[in-house]
Order: sequence, then structure tokens, then C-alpha cells
Amino acid sequence: MARNRTRSLKQQFKFSIVDSSFKEHLDKHSLKKDAENDNSWRIYSYSEKNNLMDLSASFCKFLNKNHAEIKQIKDINELHVQEFLNFKASACTTETLYNYRTRFIKISKCVNHAFQSCALDFSNTVIPMSGVGKSKRKIAMTEEHAELLLNYCKHSDAKAAIGVRFALAFGLRVSEVTKIMSKDIDLDNLKLHIHKSKGGRSRNIPIPKELVPFLSNVKNEFGENQRICPLRNDSVNRFVYRVFEFHRINDYKDARTSVHAARKLWAQKLYDKLRNEGKTIKEACEEVSVQLGHGKDRKDVFNRYISNIW
Repeated sequence: MARNRTRSLKQQFKFSIVDSSFKEHLDKHSLKKDAENDNSWRIYSYSEKNNLMDLSASFCKFLNKNHAEIKQIKDINELHVQEFLNFKASACTTETLYNYRTRFIKISKCVNHAFQSCALDFSNTVIPMSGVGKSKRKIAMTEEHAELLLNYCKHSDAKAAIGVRFALAFGLRVSEVTKIMSKDIDLDNLKLHIHKSKGGRSRNIPIPKELVPFLSNVKNEFGENQRICPLRNDSVNRFVYRVFEFHRINDYKDARTSVHAARKLWAQKLYDKLRNEGKTIKEACEEVSVQLGHGKDRKDVFNRYISNIW
């Protein structure tokens, strides 16, 4: 009597990719013209088959080490794939990570075809920021440094100080900080209006209730049509450099970034908040992108501003 042996994860992937989805000498072009049937699961070349098998083998090793509880392919979800991509980001280029994501989506289609009990969907995974060839300007401000900067600004009479506080609180571009007027602060509807920013786009950013006292003081201090930070953009950046130099911190000046680094920190914190509230990876990334003043579907923005996608 034959034993009822459960396939390993690696064997389940092989069954899905090689045994069920690959066949030699298929006419790729005629099948792609077949509009009545979904052939997106089919694998047409040896190179594609080998690439998918190599990725699945590497993924299995990752799962065995980090998620040993997963024994069935149907129990894999997009968070596991995202963890794997994050893990690979330190040693892989953005192009390689993009290829991995594309191959994972293909693998999910192969699996769903091979096992009717499966409904894998990895399309909402996001390409993380690559650590290979990473330019200095990509660094995000640390929470410790942001707190130090905020405390300094709270006790400073410099014109740039209030602008920096807005940048830290709302993740604004320096060009947006220097345009804000008192009338843009809508405390009745808890919205901060950003007028004609990059690309001529305007947007409203939600005002957290804890910032109302600070913003009320700002509105009392400035006239409706008065700019709250009437300076040139580079003056605000130089102010940030001087504050950090005073504390012997040269990371941001060396990297030629200041307010932009604070913007990255803000984006990560908003992403973490949205994920903790139950948003999916895709939903959280899209909302961060919109609040930063970019489009909803800008996946290139996700990996530039959110270093820890989980």
C-alpha cells in the first residue's frame, strides 16, 4: 500500500511551475490571441521556467528559516512575499527586485491553475528601496534627530523655525513650506491646503487634533494673507544644517538633504500608522503617496519614501 506523502513546499512549487504550467513547443502567439481563455499561467520558455524555479527555491529557503509553520503553498500570502523582497533589497538592485515581483505574480498564476484550492495574489506587493548603489540623498531623518530639530525650533525665533515645524508635522516639500499662508490653515475642517505645488497640483492634508493648539497660535500670529515662512527655499535648508552642525551632526549636510530627509521620515511614520490601523500594503502606500503630493499609483514613489514596507 502506497504511503500518503505530503509534498514539500519546493515540490509543490515544482508541480505548479514545471508539471502544470510548462510545455515544450507551445505556440505562444496563437495562445495569446485566444481571448476566450486565460493563458496567463502558461510558461513558454526554458529560461522563464528556470527563473521561476530559481526564485521559488530561494523563497522556500527563506520561508523554512523565517516561517517554518508554512507547509502548504495555499497558506502563503502577500506579506510573506513582501518580507522576502525586503530581505533581498539590501543586496539586489531595483531592477532585480522588479523582476522578482513580476515573477512572483507569474508564480501565483501557475499555483492557482495547478491547485484549485489556492487563490494567491501577490499583485499588491511593493518594490522596496534597494540598498545597492544607494545615493546619500536617499537617507531619511532619524526620529532622534527629528525630535532634536523640533525642540530647537520650538524655542527659536528664526523665521525658518516655524517652517521646519510644518515640514516635520506634515511631510511637506521645502517649496511648499515657504508658500503657506495663514488662510491655508482650516481649523474648522481640520485641513491644511497646499496651493499649486509640484506639477501645479493642489491638495488638502488632514490636520491631526494634537496640532490644533500650535496651529491656532500660528493663525493668531499671522494675517490671513501672510506667509508663515517668508524665506527662500535654500534659507530653510541652511537653517536645518546649522541646527545639526551646532549638535555636531553632519549626516544631512554631507548627504545634501535636509527637509527632504524629514519628509521621508514622515512618510514612513504615516505608513506605519496606516498599516497598524488595518490598511493593506497597497492602500497604505497609495495614501502616503497622495498625501506627499504624488499620484495614487506611483509605485516608484513607494520605494523612494518608505524604506520599511511590511
